Order: sequence, then structure tokens, then C-alpha cells
Amino acid sequence: MRFALYVMLMLFASGCTTVTVGNYIRSDHPYTKKIYGDYDKIVETIRQVLAKNGYKVTGESYPSVYERPVDAHQETPKDLLLFSQIKQHSMIFLSSYTHLNIYIRSVAEGAEVEVRYGKVTSVLVKQFQSTRDDKLGKRILDQIEHAMLVN
Repeated sequence: MRFALYVMLMLFASGCTTVTVGNYIRSDHPYTKKIYGDYDKIVETIRQVLAKNGYKVTGESYPSVYERPVDAHQETPKDLLLFSQIKQHSMIFLSSYTHLNIYIRSVAEGAEVEVRYGKVTSVLVKQFQSTRDDKLGKRILDQIEHAMLVN
């Protein structure tokens, strides 16, 4: 009887968390690389690499909507901020939600690509946030660079 009561209590507690994940990720720990080539081709390659890794692009915006540029004279109208879909990873007592923002700055002879990672992990009634995944950030940048070299 006690075991059934504990199981019921755990099931009740696991359904009490509401997770809100916004589209925008602050630049707390970005992964950055300069990619050489045609700007429009770089943007298309980024979309393809993200889709290949399971992060379909669901929206885009001008970065100035969300943040001020470091140097206002450096901002160009081509700068772009891409938002990926949110991926849910469920386990028994926790769920995690990951997504990416890609900040593309137009520079001479290419673009500076910044990958921002966001993860919210919900454990029973507590939420943890993270902005680091070194392997994923570096892997996506390397895949973008490799795809640009091949094409």
C-alpha cells in the first residue's frame, strides 16, 4: 500500500512543472567562426546543416530587435538571427528542451557565424538552464565550414 502511495505521489509531482522556452538565447557562451564565401550561400548552407542535425529553422529576425550591436557602425542590414525548433528529450523523471540561435554577421568576404545553444532541463518541480554544449557548437560550425568548402 505504501509503495502505491509513493508511486502516485511521484506521478502527481512529475506533472506539476510547466516549462517555458523562449526563442531568443543571450550571448552568454557563443561558439563563433568566420566562414568565407558568398553570404547568401552561407545562410542556405547553415539552414541545411541545422536541418541535418535535427534543428529545423522556424524563424528569423534582425538581431537589433533583441540586442544592441557592440559597435553601431558595424551593423549591416544583412545581419540575421535564425531560430531553430525546440527539441524535447524525455526520460523517466526529467525532460530537457534544446534549441539553437544562429547569429550571422555579414563581413568582408563572408560571414561571422555565431552558434548559441540553449537547454532547459525540468526535474520534477525544478528547472535548470544551460548555454553550453561545446561538442554540438563546434560540430555545427565545422559542418558549415566543410559544406562551404565542398560546394
